[in-house]
Amino acid sequence: MQRRMCVKKNLDMTEGKPISLLWAFTFPTLMGNLLNQVYSITDSIVVGRYLGQTALAAVGSTMPVILLLAALMIGINVGVGIIISRYFGQKNEELMRRAFVNSLYLGLFLSAGMMVLGLTFSGTILRWMGTPEGPLQEATAYLEISFITMICPLMYYLFSSAFRGLGDSQTALYCLIVSVLSNIGLDVLFVAVFRWGVAGSAWATALAQALSAVVAAVLLFRKYPMMRMRRQDLRLHGKLLRQITVLAIPIAVQSAFNNLGNLVAQSAVNLFGEATMAAYTAASRIGTLALMPVETIGSSLSVYASQNHGAGKPQRIRQGVRASLQLSLVVSTVLGVFLLLCGRQMAGLFLAEPSAEILTVVQRFLLITAVPGILAGVMQVYQQVLRGVDKANQALMGGVMQLITKIAVVAVGAWGMRNLDVVWLGWPASFVAGTVVPYFCFQKIVREIETE
Repeated sequence: MQRRMCVKKNLDMTEGKPISLLWAFTFPTLMGNLLNQVYSITDSIVVGRYLGQTALAAVGSTMPVILLLAALMIGINVGVGIIISRYFGQKNEELMRRAFVNSLYLGLFLSAGMMVLGLTFSGTILRWMGTPEGPLQEATAYLEISFITMICPLMYYLFSSAFRGLGDSQTALYCLIVSVLSNIGLDVLFVAVFRWGVAGSAWATALAQALSAVVAAVLLFRKYPMMRMRRQDLRLHGKLLRQITVLAIPIAVQSAFNNLGNLVAQSAVNLFGEATMAAYTAASRIGTLALMPVETIGSSLSVYASQNHGAGKPQRIRQGVRASLQLSLVVSTVLGVFLLLCGRQMAGLFLAEPSAEILTVVQRFLLITAVPGILAGVMQVYQQVLRGVDKANQALMGGVMQLITKIAVVAVGAWGMRNLDVVWLGWPASFVAGTVVPYFCFQKIVREIETE
């Protein structure tokens, strides 16, 4: 018999009103992600105002590459969060610990490989993307430091996913607050005071994530004694590794697909020159304010669905989907209106003297990509619920369609028509394309679950 689980302030989503549970679980994570985005915006403002347009363009040009490779780590950690959530629903402490340990092994191996590849090919990748000579040297330095310190975000993501798998998004928020506040402080110190350039910004991010990971480890093992590893938990567990890998690889590949689309988009933007690159850096930071919340709602749904799938309650999964769609509609509408009213003014913060060209590019990007955020919300709901019920491959099919559509539209806009507005249309078009397959797969799968 399993020992009674000592869990504080966690959320059992197998009982209660779905919309209330989802909002209670989503809200701390949403606040955390918004806080994280505030850091991202602040980081770009510090770089742009103290180092100028070229430095801002340099940092922005590296983001798709960093996110593409980081997506592999995030996939592992999202996967382990879902598995921990499932074993939490089954009250199986031993497998929760072993899943956590084995995901750590898998992530360490992957991060080491990415570090070697990143250090070897950073400059080559940036040149392949068409990065202009002006920001190329600074962009290469930023990218290389990010790969050297890849272990820092790995550890942070792992502990954050463990908290979420236990239904404790509140503690994950506290760890994020530590990371964001220290990141902003170190950013200002390294860039504005020490004048270390874009390299200072990269080191600030790594050190802040390392500090947050340490804080998260202390809190996890203190609040949840059943997560403290025993000697037998440290062994490689073949079955769990397979479970984590089978779940994580489709998630990681899909996340990588999404970021591959952003990499192609960055290459397209590079064709339009340094000013457009700087504008895109600012615009993408601001636009995430509208798109990231619906991603958070979808991610919370995957945990909700996983708990109820483990508890054998398929009807609650349908209710959770409806509740998530309602939340996405409200949040995306509010944020879309905010960006319409304030987007241009926010863009003016990123450079000491932004040109009219930069402000116009930012405004058009936000209008076309971020305002219709509900499309991204619907896509996230149906892709994430499939992951929560062990159907990550079907969600991946939606991700493939999303990627193909985005690349096709962006390519036509950049290399075919040389029209930025058409490039930006790649975002909403990909949201629609990424919804179709997961929607029909969910309807079929949930009927099968209900008849079992």
